[in-house]
Amino acid sequence: MKIILTTLLLFTLFFLGCADTPISPVKNDDHSYQFIKLPKKSGMYVETIFSKTKTINGDSGGTIRIIESYVAEDGHTVKINAKLKVKEGSYNGEVTITLTVDDGFAAVSFSPEMDFDIPVELDLKFEGIDLEGLNLTTGDYDFIFIDDDGTTGGVAYNVLHVNEDLGKIWVIKAKLHHFSRYGFIN
Repeated sequence: MKIILTTLLLFTLFFLGCADTPISPVKNDDHSYQFIKLPKKSGMYVETIFSKTKTINGDSGGTIRIIESYVAEDGHTVKINAKLKVKEGSYNGEVTITLTVDDGFAAVSFSPEMDFDIPVELDLKFEGIDLEGLNLTTGDYDFIFIDDDGTTGGVAYNVLHVNEDLGKIWVIKAKLHHFSRYGFIN
């Protein structure tokens, strides 16, 4: 009896193993994403992270802006333009805010951690990225927030532009309800 059950089990495993299901690649419908990578900086850049700190009164509002560029390893220029607009009444009192551009991905982060009564707005543009050469899985781009624990979420914005031929990606008036890390994905 053991031999018959063992043979039947092996026979069943054989047929299930030969199913018409591909092993690789598997298409995931779990909304996986890929961060948009920035080209590596050439060796002539000592400063690897672009950052700006400013004290802003949330009762009256204010702006932090970063306009930077660097030469990539292959010699082309990468341009970065980030503008955070704190609207009047976004929070109470003065807070010293730091806006930091990620040095590996088309993303930015903010400190300190805080939530807003009225969302702040972010305009963010990267130019000189090889979007066609990144082997992206789809042409679908988005702008999201990424929590410290890896949790992601959607961000409301007015417009998201992508020009793959010119290597440009930018978002206009992204509404940030809290400070976190925000970036472009595919």
